[in-house]
Amino acid sequence: MNTTYFLNLAAGNLFQTKVNPPIPTELWIGLSTTAPNINGTNVTEPAASAGYARMKLDMLEPAVGVVTNEANIDFNESTASWGTVTHFVIFDAQNGGNLLQYGALSTPRSVEAATIMTIKSGYLNLSVQNQS
Repeated sequence: MNTTYFLNLAAGNLFQTKVNPPIPTELWIGLSTTAPNINGTNVTEPAASAGYARMKLDMLEPAVGVVTNEANIDFNESTASWGTVTHFVIFDAQNGGNLLQYGALSTPRSVEAATIMTIKSGYLNLSVQNQS
């Protein structure tokens, strides 16, 4: 799902009606234990003190308007519980920043200590069109 912020950012830059801020050159993927809202709120990421950090996102070239992750996305090994992760979140910064996109994981995952959370290659399929 695309946030309203992201849709306005993309449309403004594409049609040259609002080009500041520009489209980000790096994207960061994270995890959330809550369902984000389209306005970019309600993201609950695990604690950095538990070994959590967002990961830089690398995607393949688009095919029919969809981009896919080219390799596994391996998060850092957890040093404590992260709770039950239910959603992925994509931001324009490694820390803080603006939520651009999000989606539910096909299977929520309880992340305990000494766990490496992985999003497999080809699992993440993103588009600038929201599903109806």
